[in-house]
Amino acid sequence: MAKAAQFDDAFVGEKPSMAPSMAHLNLTEELRGSTLSLNKRSMVLDEDRFEEQFLRCNICKDRFRNDSLPRMLPCHHSFCQKCIDHLYRLASEQRQSYSSSIRPLASSAVSINCPTCRSNFVATDETIRRLPTDHRVVQLMDFVHHTDRYTVTFCSKHSLQPLNFFCEPCIKPVCRDCTVLDHKEADGHLVMDLEEALAKYTPVLDNAITELDAESICMEEKRIALESVTKTIDKVKVDLLGQVKACMTRMRELIDEREKALEAKVYQEVEKERAKLTEKSEMLESRREVLNQQANKLKTAKDDSNVEEMFRIHQEVREYRAGPPIRIREVDDGLMTSFLLNTRDEAMLASRIGSFGDVTTKVETTSSRMKTSVKPFVYRSSSFR
Repeated sequence: MAKAAQFDDAFVGEKPSMAPSMAHLNLTEELRGSTLSLNKRSMVLDEDRFEEQFLRCNICKDRFRNDSLPRMLPCHHSFCQKCIDHLYRLASEQRQSYSSSIRPLASSAVSINCPTCRSNFVATDETIRRLPTDHRVVQLMDFVHHTDRYTVTFCSKHSLQPLNFFCEPCIKPVCRDCTVLDHKEADGHLVMDLEEALAKYTPVLDNAITELDAESICMEEKRIALESVTKTIDKVKVDLLGQVKACMTRMRELIDEREKALEAKVYQEVEKERAKLTEKSEMLESRREVLNQQANKLKTAKDDSNVEEMFRIHQEVREYRAGPPIRIREVDDGLMTSFLLNTRDEAMLASRIGSFGDVTTKVETTSSRMKTSVKPFVYRSSSFR
């Protein structure tokens, strides 16, 4: 990219003469084959480089303005007044640091070196205030301000050749040299003027831009609708977690009820068996008491030498003991009744619980608002062919 500027009749006042100090500017002949049909000479230059070299202070890099005009030193190099004052102040401070025996006779004169060429000159407050304005730079400022400018795109393959033509088969702008070397009509390339190509394809490009804008709007509407669906999904997640919790709560309630039933069964069966053992123990205790009473009676009759009473009691004991003996299975056979928890369905229930419940997907229609607000978009590409 470069800037092409018309400079005929562009100055307000007298036109500047091209001084030797400006001879290094990159001036070109009038752009031949330009689609802009200029009747005046044109100058092609790098505007940023031009501004950096001529329109900015070489010390602070600020651009010269009407309230900060360039001041020219005796060596003809220009700087802004603020930077020149700074140079003078630094030189004055350095002079004050010298001893009185080596200071120059002129009390206010200091030696200043030009930052560009290092030329030395003696200056005072008066000479600094009276430095002339560099009217060459002022004219260049006026030139840039009043010059009509336009941007020229150059060919990347051929130096300083503007892209003034358009090759339809290749769909690319080309320069004059490209039409002769790389895009010959004899090789099937159809080359037309760039302005003609712009006039021909601008409606196509406008249509493509319209379609892209419409598709962009459609994408934005869909994005907004998708945000609504996302919020709905978040609500579904909350509802689904509630359902899972409720289901598991019901399952835990059923398990708790079964646990209580089993505990009640344990108490019932164990207490029943305890009652049987208690009954047997009471029976044994009753028999033991009868035997102890008979033994005591027999012992008393013996002590009293009451033969008749001894034989009568002995006969009663024999008749009592002649009955069936008392058998206690827990003692005589070494067997007792115990209990265990029958978990025959535990493995099956564990398997069923491990796979109990699932989260599956289903397809639902979105809200009617979304269906009516978002319309399907069909992209129709615009071809250059």
